[in-house]
Amino acid sequence: MSGKLSRFDELNLSRLNLISAVDQADTTEWDVTFESQGRIVRVQCEALPKYAIPHGLDSDVTAALINLFIEEGEPEDGRFAVSATKLLKLCGWHNTGKYHSSLRLCLERLHTTSYSVSGGWRDHPKGRWTHAKFHFIESLDFSSSDMSGAFDERTVISGRLADAIVASIRGGYVKPLDAEFMLSLSRPRTRALYRILDGARFDPDNPDVPLEQMEVNLIAWAEQCKLPSSIPGNIRRALTSPHEELIKRGYLRAVTITGRGRAQTIRYEFVREFTPMDPVLARRFRSYGVADGVARKLVRDLGRPFLIESMDRFDDLVRRGVLNVKKTPAAALIHLVNHPDEYPYPTAPQGNQRPANATGGRTEVLIPMPGIEQEFDQLSLEQAAEKAIGRLNFHFRNSLDAWDLDHLRAAIIAGRIDVVSLLNDGMAAVARSAKGDFVAQLRVQLGKPQ
Repeated sequence: MSGKLSRFDELNLSRLNLISAVDQADTTEWDVTFESQGRIVRVQCEALPKYAIPHGLDSDVTAALINLFIEEGEPEDGRFAVSATKLLKLCGWHNTGKYHSSLRLCLERLHTTSYSVSGGWRDHPKGRWTHAKFHFIESLDFSSSDMSGAFDERTVISGRLADAIVASIRGGYVKPLDAEFMLSLSRPRTRALYRILDGARFDPDNPDVPLEQMEVNLIAWAEQCKLPSSIPGNIRRALTSPHEELIKRGYLRAVTITGRGRAQTIRYEFVREFTPMDPVLARRFRSYGVADGVARKLVRDLGRPFLIESMDRFDDLVRRGVLNVKKTPAAALIHLVNHPDEYPYPTAPQGNQRPANATGGRTEVLIPMPGIEQEFDQLSLEQAAEKAIGRLNFHFRNSLDAWDLDHLRAAIIAGRIDVVSLLNDGMAAVARSAKGDFVAQLRVQLGKPQ
């Protein structure tokens, strides 16, 4: 497969914007009330004094965690596991001590900050507006080499995303996100503004068609961006540099501010981006429930031939009973498209080995995968370790903790554990309903204290 993986953003988060578009913050709360399509929406944020409200680099981390969660198969329980090294890469940051420290701070802030949304959280499958109270990260664990909890090259992070976010992503309330473009922007506030604008372009009732232009009140927009000042001059100055970069980089065609005082308005004109699709391909995507906007991005990133082949393969696996979709065909298809090596054409089941349904609509292909040796043969030991952690976490996320994943990753990188044998043993244990035995044996192999 060629091309980059598609990235997505959850539309509630991008539209409501829970991350302040400033580089530094020292406040501990904000409270915004606004009218949207005849509804009164109130969004509140309360942070611990030691961390301040989520801001700046936190936007990179939330985007990375959303896409990590999607890549790991959107587990129903919202759990994720990832090495600090991989998460830094997903954030677009350098793998240095400075960014290890920043990453831990961002994660702690997202874990401890409380959000409340009244009447403005979209339950897209039901077409209703609901209330939601949550922390972005509801639980957080990580491994560390010392009592301070500092992140290092070996750190593995595990946690659980908020139920409201998990339900929204699994319900398909997402939009394409050009993460490569976002991470190429020079400053955290520019990246945050890009994400806010890209979310505001979408009609919540019809998220498939982005706007080509939009007009907002200056003061209301400052609240949307969670800027600390309500003085028009300060707001304009805070937005000037991000506006200039987004115009220069070809995302905005123009920004026009008109009016006086608190009645000033900002008019955004977007550079039109459209990927044409032939009607046959569009109808086929819609038959699975894939939104047009998502389909266009898939075509742009991966090309028509690969997508046709993937849909044919998906249909064949479903027809033969190897892949059993319990949630939505759209989510299952996109997971296959983004993880083609996890869905080989299966051989006939032997003995008691047969496919079993994964939690939340994903299918665990439990038959030993043909070509798994070739799949990992092309990877470095570090790449193999990252892939193994993600795959095992999908099946054993309630059994393996941060210590287990830390030491497993280190053992694979050091060559003490063969990743192919490990995964085949793990999948066989899942097929036999013997997860506990596999985990116990693995911990003995890793030397975990009893």
